[in-house]
Amino acid sequence: MNDSQGMYLVVIAQANEDGINPVPVNHLAERLKVQPVSANQMIKKLEENNLICYTPYKGVELSPTGRCEAARLLRNRRLWEVFLVEHLAYSPLEGETIACQLEHMVTDEMIEKLSSFLGTPRTSPQGKPIPTNPIAQPDKPVLDAPLSMSNAGEKVIVTSIHTAETERRFLNHSGVMAGSTLQILAVQSNGTCLIRPEGFPILQLAPWISHAVFVRLSTVEA
Repeated sequence: MNDSQGMYLVVIAQANEDGINPVPVNHLAERLKVQPVSANQMIKKLEENNLICYTPYKGVELSPTGRCEAARLLRNRRLWEVFLVEHLAYSPLEGETIACQLEHMVTDEMIEKLSSFLGTPRTSPQGKPIPTNPIAQPDKPVLDAPLSMSNAGEKVIVTSIHTAETERRFLNHSGVMAGSTLQILAVQSNGTCLIRPEGFPILQLAPWISHAVFVRLSTVEA
């Protein structure tokens, strides 16, 4: 699959996020700035490769294979957007433009390392969801949960943080980062948490931060 075909899949997936499904051919042509005849030619190729399903007079839908490939490309793009905006100070629109070029130029291994470096963000700087790794094992049990779901007296290990860079930096300076151990002192019904990061002073976290810090129960007794 070449870059042009990938762009069609991404635009279809983005239209699906906006509630458009099937996606009309004219919508694709307009978004990609091509003539409808060119869009129809590409749709034929994508259908031949089992990446989409086309229904005349209605539009196109992603096949399971196409949906997986679109998710992979969107994941690449939006992770690059986070990096460009948060670490290189590009504006969200500039970051999206550059990330659109970078999304085709990285391996799956590299993008997973980038995700880990960024703290496994779940949304792009423009608030769009970052798809999960489409090649991850679907039967792998999810053991992580938001910090706000912990119980007083538990000892937990931070596995990921899903906040903006400013909040993540504050948490890191306070001893809350991936791999750190926290003692849960109290959890209020609204999600406010009182914790003691190992080696750091007691810290109170607002609900919206507690919801964004994911942890795993430590196997070491408190």
